[in-house]
Amino acid sequence: MAKQMEKVHTRRIISLILLCVVIFGFGAMRVFDYQAVNGEKYLAAAQRSSYTTVKKPAARGEIVDRNGIPFTRNKAAFNLEFDYAFLKKGTENNLIFSLIKTFEALGEDWMDNLPISKTIPYEFLPDREADVKRLKNKLNMNTYATAQNCMDAIFETAIIKKYITEKGKSTHCGKDFAECDFKGYSEEYSRKIAGVRYEMMAKEFSPYTPRYTFAEDVSPETIALIKELSHDFIGVEVVEKAIRTYVGGDVASHLIGTIGPMYAEEVDYYKSLENADYEQNDTVGKSGAEKAFESDLRGKNGEMRVIKNSRGDVIDVIETIEPVAGKTIQLTIDFNLQREIQQILSDYLIKFNETNKLNKNAKAAAIVVLDTKTGGVLSSVSYPYYNIEDYYKNYNAVATAEGNPQFNRALNGLYRPGSTFKPIVAAGALTEGTITPQTHIICTGKYRFWPNWVNPPGCLNIGHRPGSSLNTVDALKYSCNIFFYDTGRMLGIDKIGKYANLFGLGTETGLEISNQRGIISNPEYSKKMGVLWNPGDVIQTAIGQLDTQVTPLQMAIEAMTLANRGTRYNAHILRNIMTYNQSEVLQHEKTTIASQFTMSDSTFNEVSNGMIAAASTVGAPNQLTDLGYPVAIKTGTPQVSPTKSNNTFVAFAPANNPEISIACMVEDGNATSALVRSIILAYEKTKTNVAK
Repeated sequence: MAKQMEKVHTRRIISLILLCVVIFGFGAMRVFDYQAVNGEKYLAAAQRSSYTTVKKPAARGEIVDRNGIPFTRNKAAFNLEFDYAFLKKGTENNLIFSLIKTFEALGEDWMDNLPISKTIPYEFLPDREADVKRLKNKLNMNTYATAQNCMDAIFETAIIKKYITEKGKSTHCGKDFAECDFKGYSEEYSRKIAGVRYEMMAKEFSPYTPRYTFAEDVSPETIALIKELSHDFIGVEVVEKAIRTYVGGDVASHLIGTIGPMYAEEVDYYKSLENADYEQNDTVGKSGAEKAFESDLRGKNGEMRVIKNSRGDVIDVIETIEPVAGKTIQLTIDFNLQREIQQILSDYLIKFNETNKLNKNAKAAAIVVLDTKTGGVLSSVSYPYYNIEDYYKNYNAVATAEGNPQFNRALNGLYRPGSTFKPIVAAGALTEGTITPQTHIICTGKYRFWPNWVNPPGCLNIGHRPGSSLNTVDALKYSCNIFFYDTGRMLGIDKIGKYANLFGLGTETGLEISNQRGIISNPEYSKKMGVLWNPGDVIQTAIGQLDTQVTPLQMAIEAMTLANRGTRYNAHILRNIMTYNQSEVLQHEKTTIASQFTMSDSTFNEVSNGMIAAASTVGAPNQLTDLGYPVAIKTGTPQVSPTKSNNTFVAFAPANNPEISIACMVEDGNATSALVRSIILAYEKTKTNVAK
């Protein structure tokens, strides 16, 4: 029995030994696998503490002219960004201060869009009303809060402490921050730090929006230094991105528009766009074509998985979704024609202001040229011009420049059309049968249909004598007010309004870029403005006065509609949507009829012949009779005040086979008909150009 028990005990010991050997062998194999076979893999895995998915921005599509000449380009550049996860909390101000000092020493700029002056006494910057409103909302300030109130709120929110003297006033210790004997910043650097901290607040820099761009397009020299001193700038990263550049200078700047960060109040708009893929503070189109075609220009962002170890070191970057570049937008604008007309207008204004003896001061103007057969905008000029690059580099200088160059007068300037409105009244009256080609009206010099008028309106009698009997052609040639007073009275305000709309005035234009609708005088508008409508208001409306306000774009549409014998096309600026590399057209220009009425040959001939006759009165060296084809024009001198009037014209050419329609408005100008020849010659010169 004892021997039997001993055998059992021995077997158990042997079994345990064998089990230990197996376990030890398995463990040795695992250790060998961990350390030798897949050592690096498991080491990295052990070091991994987290991974984040980072957006990889798509290249923004480019904007080119009708011949492929670029208005914009994308270039590779380095940005400096803050990474929220790695910024040491409570030291942000010190970091910003150090970066600002470094940037100043190297002559670099950083982002500071705080709409408050850089020095005491703090004041809101001019022409920044929208930014000031956004600032107050962000800080939860009352609408009447002062700039100093806002600065104090930023100082308090961002815990920006200034140097304090015994008297409680801020001062400067005369040394760099690191050498000061007490904590705080000078007033100068407190303001600079506040500018950055406000940007961070405005862009909601947080764990949910963990990236903030401190500076864009930083020089390689500065980038090299920042990398060298990376231990001093924990949480600051160098990021390579595509930067928008504008190669046209001031050419078509109002049309191309600008880009900028998407603010909180704009999120709903941009996220409502087709194929929207936005995060707050993304760069988006803010105006012009950049905004109008945002959905196509934007492209689709990719994604990268950034893997970091427990120390925060990036140990792997994996591209999970490849970005798709935005589409190229080809405009109907002709770059060369636009540039030529801008120069023509500048030269005209300089010469006019140097030589005119009429006590006028023409400082603002607009010209629009349309493709008559499609409604495409070939040129849209608003003077004064501005350079988009200057807008980004020194916004305040552009915003406060004389003449408000950011205002697009061609699309948003509202003006009385004056006598350029007369072709509409003539065409409407002839179409309705109110008058006929045989109708003659005697110009008496004063309009006395209502005999009780103490001071009846009159006619300038330019080119014709009082008592002359005028038909439609003569009335347009000489711009006889009496003829159009009587014709407008007989046609009536409702039909004047009807034909004004048919010709594109006081109605939607169809243009993709923001533009004004305007107003045509009528009893309802007068009532809305609290003014009594009088019968005499009809005749003032008939000559383009009273409350009628239209844009130069609409005036060009008027000329186009007349040239097309009653067919009005939607104005548009889009010619093609193409792939990023311009190898394929994805969407072609659409010509859309906005409205149409039957204009008889007789009506067209009467009105166009009157305008051709008006063109024959333009003298040398700006004559329009030697171009090889007839030109149709109608000038106007709309009154702005008892002492001031603008000067304008509408035109189309060639009158017998129209290709272009033109409108021009010069504020406080005169004799703008002198511009017609130069514009037509510029068109003839550039229309066969192709991109090189």
